[in-house]
Amino acid sequence: MIDAALDSIVTTRATQSSMLTTASHSIDELIHEAVTKQNEADLQRQYSAQDEFVVVPDFLPAEVLERWDSHLPSLVPQIHRNYLPGHKKGGSVAYDTVQSIAPAITAVYHSQQLLGFLRRIVGAEMEECPTNDPHRCAFYAYTEEGDHMGFHYDTSYYKDRRWTLLVGFRDDSSSRLLCHLHTKQAGHEIEKLELRMTPGMLVLFNGDKVYHSVTPVKAGETRYVVSMQFVTSGEMNPLMRFISNMKDAVGYFGLRGVFGGGKRNPAQ
Repeated sequence: MIDAALDSIVTTRATQSSMLTTASHSIDELIHEAVTKQNEADLQRQYSAQDEFVVVPDFLPAEVLERWDSHLPSLVPQIHRNYLPGHKKGGSVAYDTVQSIAPAITAVYHSQQLLGFLRRIVGAEMEECPTNDPHRCAFYAYTEEGDHMGFHYDTSYYKDRRWTLLVGFRDDSSSRLLCHLHTKQAGHEIEKLELRMTPGMLVLFNGDKVYHSVTPVKAGETRYVVSMQFVTSGEMNPLMRFISNMKDAVGYFGLRGVFGGGKRNPAQ
């Protein structure tokens, strides 16, 4: 099923532009062009009105998504699958591996044009997460029947605020991102959203405020999403760092993905 999806990517992209071999624009240049098309004042209003949550449809240019697609055959064998009953089932790839084999993905995370855009929307001097955070830019895969994520907050173990930026990669599924807004605003009615993560779409939110989940994929469906994390402070006390690392090792990337060891052997 996954092999068929990858074959489809190759066939589809073969009929499109040849930019993968003649790439003339840097990721940062392409992000700059995308930023200029946005109504930032309106996005700022939405972000504030929705208690630090905003959706930016069709943000990533097709040229960037084509580069991401070219990395997918290398990413899939690196997926670490996990199952936590009552909470989640699926697969993921940690930052170091993504950086090694899918540089077009981490180039978006490191884009100064993107960072400036996000700072203006949230009105804060957010920064990239520290280099030892495997979640700073990670690849999530929902490829088997029942893969899902239960409702949760992206609780920050850092000493200040943390934001999640979900970026749509490929979605050939009936799965949906469910978001409950205003859950911590006393007296405010909870707003419930159901979103399909279309390619290039951004969903930006304060992880401590938005209660969210991913509904299960069905047999034969696939869903790939990139998660990026930003903070105002990279400080975390040693105990919280240990707890965060163990959570990531058990629930997401495995010991190799969190504590080192490089790319995994797909045969293992």
